[in-house]
Amino acid sequence: MSARAIIDSLDFARSGKELSDEVPVSELERLADSLYDRSGILRYVLVGQTDGRQRLRLRLKVEGTISLRCQRCLGRLPYPVALESRLLLLDDKAGGEEAEIEDLDAVAADPEMDVWSLVEDEVLLAQPIAPRHSEGECETAVDTAKDRAASPFAALAGLKHKQVN
Repeated sequence: MSARAIIDSLDFARSGKELSDEVPVSELERLADSLYDRSGILRYVLVGQTDGRQRLRLRLKVEGTISLRCQRCLGRLPYPVALESRLLLLDDKAGGEEAEIEDLDAVAADPEMDVWSLVEDEVLLAQPIAPRHSEGECETAVDTAKDRAASPFAALAGLKHKQVN
């Protein structure tokens, strides 16, 4: 695993370069809020290319697994990341005029683009808004039968029952 990759996005795409590496999930600060823990590694492949209209693009493929927090049980939810994005590079000269409706995935061209940030952006966009286990797969944090017995409301219900008898 190497250090953070910084590329000149326009030169990278123009030259048809390719870069593949790994990103430790622990290094992705903006992603941390939605994670159960920061373990894992994401593998990426970034390829510079031009499309049929000679517009510069980046193709990003990211694979790995992250641990999200289930919104039902608050437990660990392994989430497989397998995404592929084709990003149109928009520079100041074009002013966005090159983008069309099919080019909804676009990024600003940057002479010092941080590839790890690009990976993090795409993973943030791809993850579910409210991740949760499938029905019946959640693990409860406490045993509900024990919890009911220890509840102060259960004690009040017991007192009420004694007064009625």
